[in-house]
Amino acid sequence: MYQEERIYKILEILKAKKTMTNQEIMDQFHISRDTARRDIVRLVNENLAVRTHGGITLNDVHQIGSYQTRKQENEEIKNEIGKIAVSLSENNKVIFFDTSTTVAALCQYVEGNIEAYTHSLDNIEILSNHCLCQMIGGTYFKKNRYMYGSQTLNMIDQIYFDLAYVAAAAVMEDGIYVEEFEDAMIKKKVASRSQKVCLVVDHSKFNKKSSYKALAFQDIDVLVVDWLPDTYREKIEKAECQIIYTKEK
Repeated sequence: MYQEERIYKILEILKAKKTMTNQEIMDQFHISRDTARRDIVRLVNENLAVRTHGGITLNDVHQIGSYQTRKQENEEIKNEIGKIAVSLSENNKVIFFDTSTTVAALCQYVEGNIEAYTHSLDNIEILSNHCLCQMIGGTYFKKNRYMYGSQTLNMIDQIYFDLAYVAAAAVMEDGIYVEEFEDAMIKKKVASRSQKVCLVVDHSKFNKKSSYKALAFQDIDVLVVDWLPDTYREKIEKAECQIIYTKEK
């Protein structure tokens, strides 16, 4: 088992029981003390866990508003972004829809003969009224209503997407960031399995800070946005990412 998969499984256990000892990690995954130590160091360095005497405990410091709370923010702008971004789905058959209130707004405008894939519970409910859709399974994250984990990554690894719609909690100077490590890993995997990646965000995401880098600007082909600061525009254009505004600039 690769370290990446062990990290996911350790996180799943921590979310269920909050703590694990070094010995429990060794026994659970049949690994040496040195390998368990390297896993613990990575978890601690990435702020996913905190060291305790003889083990680790879940680091629960990253708090953002729930999905339902965020759904009400900038709702009109998200709908405008969705209407523009959905035009990219033309002539694309297999499409991924990320977990996001902005992507959910986009989903309501989807039409045509496409195969939609998503790990978001809200997206699947909307998409099922418009097209053939497939739920990507995994461990359920109740707060933000999406699936994550090794099962999710493994399923994504079996699909090649013509187009992927992704979102972000924050857009920083070197790329897009999210609040959960698991979410970042899903976005990385999806981007590596997609012919074209479209980022949909509104202006409020710029100059924010978040914990885990998901993608660099070079990993994104198209950005659909209402407006953005000039400093970001220059960086994004330098990365050869096309920018589409909801209103003509």
